[in-house]
Amino acid sequence: MSEQLKIFFKKHHFQRFSTASLIENILNDMDKGLKNDANSPSKACQPMIPVYGLLPDQNQNTHFGKSAIIIDAGGTNFRSALVSFSEDGTPTISNLEKSSMPGIEKELSKEEFYNAIADKIEYLKDKADRIGFCFSYAMSMTKDNDGQVIVFSKEIKAPEVVGTFVGAELLAVLKKRGWKTVEKIVLLNDTVAALLAGLGQKTEAGNPFSSYIGFVFGTGMNNAYIEENNIPKIDDDGKKHIVVCEGGMYNNLLLSSFDEMLDKDTVNPGESLLEKMCSGGYFGTLTYIVIKTACEEHIFSAPFAARFKQLTSLKAADIDLFLEDTSNPETVLGAVAAEGCITDIKKLKYILTTIINRTTCIVTAVLAATIIKCGKGKDREAPVAIVCNGSTFWKCHGLAENVAKKLEDKLTGSSKAYFKILKIDDDITLGTALAAING
Repeated sequence: MSEQLKIFFKKHHFQRFSTASLIENILNDMDKGLKNDANSPSKACQPMIPVYGLLPDQNQNTHFGKSAIIIDAGGTNFRSALVSFSEDGTPTISNLEKSSMPGIEKELSKEEFYNAIADKIEYLKDKADRIGFCFSYAMSMTKDNDGQVIVFSKEIKAPEVVGTFVGAELLAVLKKRGWKTVEKIVLLNDTVAALLAGLGQKTEAGNPFSSYIGFVFGTGMNNAYIEENNIPKIDDDGKKHIVVCEGGMYNNLLLSSFDEMLDKDTVNPGESLLEKMCSGGYFGTLTYIVIKTACEEHIFSAPFAARFKQLTSLKAADIDLFLEDTSNPETVLGAVAAEGCITDIKKLKYILTTIINRTTCIVTAVLAATIIKCGKGKDREAPVAIVCNGSTFWKCHGLAENVAKKLEDKLTGSSKAYFKILKIDDDITLGTALAAING
């Protein structure tokens, strides 16, 4: 059985890279991205976007006693809320609402897109003088903390919004609608919000972490870290900056035939290939393509294949539910497997595990490269904190545990570094509020 499936995956060129090589290639691309901007003929896959002025002075508590409206435009969901900090800095989140992200259901014009956002936050009108906008798509950042959209990923359909400055556009719409108190809209990425939420966290020994990384692995994939050195492509006046890597945009990859089939049916073929190979927004579709192809090539029994043919899609959650209990006929894949035989169940589990193993290797490579790039974590007592956010990272079967193990294996020799993976409740919301107040 395993030999048959090994031949199947090899035939379709699945998992043709080594994690060590991918780490090295991502690091080289990071260096190129810090040197060359998006208009350079030798630009990197990862834009390596510097963020200005959002690293707070950790000795000052500038957010105590203040409030901010927060917007979180994620890959699937749109959230908004009011965050208030007490006089001792304790946060309270209120007025939280969640809906779908504009541009998922249908293509929107620029005017429609920004008015859709204004509609969603109208209930928070004038409840604070600052808005923090966590916009989880590639932006180039201005020195006054606005963001110009570079490209949409995660199947958002709003092409007219590309190239616009999100904060300025939204503020203009709010002013037209009679908002009076908002002084500024601070744009940031979800990885930056996660990183900011981690600042102030202590190690188990009570020591501060040596540095912080924000990693988001849900619908999409992205990472941010603190760059200690001068960034060649900007006049950075010698200050430390958070850098948003946009790791999901890394494209220097050998694709399997499954990846090629998935990519050609997306809204941006040829772009954000690393993200499409593993993130939650594409994981179900990729798995569906693999199983469908296996059925067509008679890997599974005829009854199994006939039952699977009734499905038109899979979600990432369907894979997790099956792996939690392969004999449960109440799950989507369990119902398919119940039509086949025990060998079908074993083959299905092998296929799903192989796909997850590749995802583990990719995530490990991205995180290892980011840790090495930040240059910290050399002391066991002061590791690098990796604030991880995203349902795919935490819910995908065994992913978080296996990534931690593989990271320890890869961070050896001259690249030796210590790290700790953190899960912080409401990290994006709190980090976004801190950015709004301090930005």
